[in-house]
Amino acid sequence: MVRSNNFFIFFALALVLLLFSTVSFIFVYLSANTFFSQISGRVTNGETNLTVETQANINFTTRAIGWGNGRVNQDANSASLTTFAIGNVTGGNWTLTTAGGLRIENVGNSNLTLNLSVGKTATTFIGGTSPVYQWNLTNVEAGSCLNSSQQNMSDRMNSWFTATSATSGNLWCDVFPYETGKDSVRIDFNLTIPENSLTGALGDIITATVTSL
Repeated sequence: MVRSNNFFIFFALALVLLLFSTVSFIFVYLSANTFFSQISGRVTNGETNLTVETQANINFTTRAIGWGNGRVNQDANSASLTTFAIGNVTGGNWTLTTAGGLRIENVGNSNLTLNLSVGKTATTFIGGTSPVYQWNLTNVEAGSCLNSSQQNMSDRMNSWFTATSATSGNLWCDVFPYETGKDSVRIDFNLTIPENSLTGALGDIITATVTSL
């Protein structure tokens, strides 16, 4: 009987010790985990992000050219009209209202290809005997019209070309930059008005087509 009681006492003590050990282990584990988390400086990461949209956009800063009313001088077979600042009317009495040609600026945030075309030929625009309808493309700011190698398009710049709606008569820039200080070009015109030209209000529309690079 004594042996039996000793056994139960021993068994009870063993259970108490096991329970105490388990509670102590849990306490030590939680304390240590908190401690090491504090001394290790646990790091969590945040992030910030945004998306910049590409905008292909141009603006005709000078969008209209006019010479007003006029006629070929009686002692001349034709008159010559240009968009230059001086000497822009010869052989006629027109008065240029806006000198300096049409002007186009890249107001977006990406490089563009720029293609320019007219809607009429010299015959359909001016008419008469041997009319002339020419245009040229120049930089308002250096480096505004580049080829695909990012060089100035010398083969298309500063030269007169017959203005037609056909591709061969188009003016273009392989690269029309967007950076401030090199994002503006100019289109000038040279017209010959024969004495037997069409009469009335004559005009044409210039179309600029751009594609983002």
